[in-house]
Amino acid sequence: MRNIVENHVEEFLEILRYDKSHWGEFWSKTTNKYKFFKEIEEKLGEINFDSVERRELDKLLNDFREFAKENKDNVTTKIRKNAKELELNKEDFIVFLGVYPKDFDWIVVDFNGNYILFYNVYSLWKKGKLSKLSEAVYQAIIHFRNGEMNGIYYDKDELFDKLLDKLEKESKDDPVKYMRKICQYLYDEIPYYDWVGFYMINKDNVLELFEFVGEPTEHVKINIGEGICGQAAMLKDVFIVQDVSKETNYLSCSPKVKSEIVVPIFKNKEVIGELDIDSHYITPFDERDRKFLEKVCEDIPKIWDEKLLEER
Repeated sequence: MRNIVENHVEEFLEILRYDKSHWGEFWSKTTNKYKFFKEIEEKLGEINFDSVERRELDKLLNDFREFAKENKDNVTTKIRKNAKELELNKEDFIVFLGVYPKDFDWIVVDFNGNYILFYNVYSLWKKGKLSKLSEAVYQAIIHFRNGEMNGIYYDKDELFDKLLDKLEKESKDDPVKYMRKICQYLYDEIPYYDWVGFYMINKDNVLELFEFVGEPTEHVKINIGEGICGQAAMLKDVFIVQDVSKETNYLSCSPKVKSEIVVPIFKNKEVIGELDIDSHYITPFDERDRKFLEKVCEDIPKIWDEKLLEER
């Protein structure tokens, strides 16, 4: 399998060896080595080197060298862990780590049938997120595999903390409204949460759809043990499915759904329901999603009443 990530950051930063009056000349010579770069410049516009400070690029170079020293091969390792789901065997793209002194994170260009995902390390560094490079590249690949050709990095840790703070301020006096707001907030603010809903156990010991946001589903009732949701309830455990097409017991809701995470909700050690998330992205979830969603569900047992299902 060929190298999936090519690191050209220091090659671009050799610009620092030259007087600033020659930066434009160096840039043209360097980028001309890569024929796909012309399309990137056409889409993003030329760089105004008069507005780029030498000390800024010096700092980027030093910071990147420190990062590379401590994180050798981390970017590639994270990607290869999910090689099957990301279809790396197709060898239809590479990640090109480079520097482009403009405010954008990543862009994909089609070069003779092969895709180049150009990741702008400069932009990530400017945001103070260089330490998240491995995660940022992995995130870009997930979005690329969903058909997106450019994007901006979002920090999951910050996103989750912000949402937990937001939910903490919400009134829980009306359980229905509170659970609806959970669904709405998660759906609106987490880019890869494409369906969010609560299934609660009814008097017949069946999972019944309660509040949700996203496309309507035919699965309004699910037996314990049936599908991913039913298994999570039966085994009393979180289920993370990074590729639903590989699951024999998956209840298909939409061909757009690629992955799913189901978090059971407990009261007195018994499952009373669960929070179900569908995503249109392959392998987007990690342990942080699990911990975040468990935290989101913490107050549900305190406010839940089975009669709420009967009143609908």
